[in-house]
Amino acid sequence: MKRTQIYIDEKTYSHLAKESRIKGVSVSEIIRESVKNKLSKRAERILRSAEKVYGLWKDRKLDVDAYIKNLRKDRKLW
Repeated sequence: MKRTQIYIDEKTYSHLAKESRIKGVSVSEIIRESVKNKLSKRAERILRSAEKVYGLWKDRKLDVDAYIKNLRKDRKLW
């Protein structure tokens, strides 16, 4: 585990301290869980999005080099 330091406003700390007393855990534990949940939700959202498009072009035959050259045909190569 890594140690870090954060700054939060008084109102937020007050809410965290109250939650800490209610749950019987440290303020640090509440912060760790909140960050972990936030990052987990983001990762899940990214994975769901990736699953929606996975295999979308699997039946298409595409010459990537020709496609790129066609996109850049108006550009001068040095």
